Amino acid sequence: MSKVMKHSVFKDLAPAYIDKLTSEETNEQIESHMDQCEECRNYLNKMKEDLFSEYENERRKDKRNVDYFKKVRSKNRKKITVIVSSLLAMFLVLITAYYFVFVNMWQANSSDVDTNIQTQGTLSTLLFKAKKDNHYIILTTSLTDGEYTDTIFVYEKRNDFSSPSKILKDGGGITFTFEDENTLLLYNGKKKKLTDEDKITIQYKDKTDVIPIKDLYDKGNDAE
Repeated sequence: MSKVMKHSVFKDLAPAYIDKLTSEETNEQIESHMDQCEECRNYLNKMKEDLFSEYENERRKDKRNVDYFKKVRSKNRKKITVIVSSLLAMFLVLITAYYFVFVNMWQANSSDVDTNIQTQGTLSTLLFKAKKDNHYIILTTSLTDGEYTDTIFVYEKRNDFSSPSKILKDGGGITFTFEDENTLLLYNGKKKKLTDEDKITIQYKDKTDVIPIKDLYDKGNDAE
C-alpha cells in the first residue's frame, strides 16, 4: 500500500475501519488521508451516521417487539387471572350449594321423622317432627290448582345456630279445614266436595306416602 492512499481504497477500507477490524498501520494511513481529504472525511462521517441510524432503528424495532410481548404477556396474565377467579367463584358457589343442600338441609328419611295427624274440631293437621336431637323439619309444599296442598316434601336440618322458627323446633305441619267429612274449606274461602281421588302425597327420601284427604277428617265430629 502506497503512502498516498487513493480515494477508492479509503472507501473500501472505511467499513472495516469503523468496525475496528483494520491494523494499526492501516489506521494511520486512513487517518492521515482524512486529515488531508475533506471528501473522504465526510464520507466516513456519513457512513458512521448511517450505521448509527440503522442501529437506532433496529433498537427501536427490538424495543417495540419487547413492548408487544410484554403487552401480550400482560393480557395473558389478566386472562389467566379472570379464568382462575371465575373457577374459584364457581367452586365457592358449588361448595355453598353443597353445604345448604347436603349438609345444612337434606330430604329426610321416613324413619327419622315422627309423622302423625292432630285434630281439633274441624281442623286436621299433619305434623312432622325430627326424631334426633338438634334436628329440625322443614316442609315445602305444592298446591292443586291453587286450592289446597296436595304434595309435601319433608326435609331435615341440623341445628346450625341460625335460630329456626319455633314451628320447626317443635315440628312442622300442614292444616286442613273441613266443613264435614266430604267438604274441604279451601285457602281462598271456597268449598270443595271431596272424592276418593283427592289425595295428599308425602315425599320422603326413602318412600312416598299417599293419604286420601277424607282420611284426615275426624269422624268424631259427626258423633257430636
